[in-house]
Amino acid sequence: MTGLAEFNDLTDSAARRELLACCNAATWADAVASGRPYTSAEDLLAASDRAVAALSQADLAEALAGHPRIGDRALTGPSAREQAGVSAADPDLADRLAAGNAEYERRFGHIYLACATGRDAASLLAFLRQRLANDPDTEWRVVAGELAKINQIRLRALVDSRPSGAVPVGSVGPVGPVGSVGSEISTHVLDAVTGTPASGVVVRLERSGGGEIGRASTSADGRISGFGVGAVPAGTYRLVFETGPYLAATHARAGGGEPFYPEVAVTFAVDGQRPRYHVPLLLGPYSYTTYRGS
Repeated sequence: MTGLAEFNDLTDSAARRELLACCNAATWADAVASGRPYTSAEDLLAASDRAVAALSQADLAEALAGHPRIGDRALTGPSAREQAGVSAADPDLADRLAAGNAEYERRFGHIYLACATGRDAASLLAFLRQRLANDPDTEWRVVAGELAKINQIRLRALVDSRPSGAVPVGSVGPVGPVGSVGSEISTHVLDAVTGTPASGVVVRLERSGGGEIGRASTSADGRISGFGVGAVPAGTYRLVFETGPYLAATHARAGGGEPFYPEVAVTFAVDGQRPRYHVPLLLGPYSYTTYRGS
């Protein structure tokens, strides 16, 4: 596939085949294919989200049949790329993730689905353990949300018309006027209770009104030095910290249940003139603080 225009021009059957390679749910593929032509990648992604939201449990089960288990070593295609952060897990962690998968499947009767892009094995295991407390209806809603994220990533790749090494579709790399100065975004998450870095926290970089443009997972020292989009032009941006799995694993909430802050969103303005915007997060189970760092 070489771009959105080519996707729009495909026959219905060809478009459906491309879509089913992204998500093995016929109802979703039919809905997205029938919405063509799309004027932008963002319109395509919005249509996908609406189609996922309308899926029945049977449709979701059909989609799950097209996904391997998290941590499966025999991966190919998009799943191999998406689970790249899991492949580095040590044998003990890999065994615990496999045991978690089995426990989840006994609990809900279907595989554990999570958007693995930017996540490591420890983060995905913590997310799994958090979800084991869900009732089945709640868990199906979580499955739909994770499927929507995966579909967005795969659709962006499907209609990506850039040459090799260029900025991805929907990203906001250095696209300002010639000679303008862009800014890179970084962050650091510190646990305010333990006084230690919060590793394995997935953080999404979004542009206001434009959706997700990059994501990464905090390193062992709690840092993300970049989101893979390079320098961004002036505008309003948002860092969405997926704090639930970390808090569930590190600070179990009294009485169980979802962490008080399943995610933290920090919106900030970039003027395009500073070389870097460092936006740290000081995180606790019942409070958080953010500021413009240096």
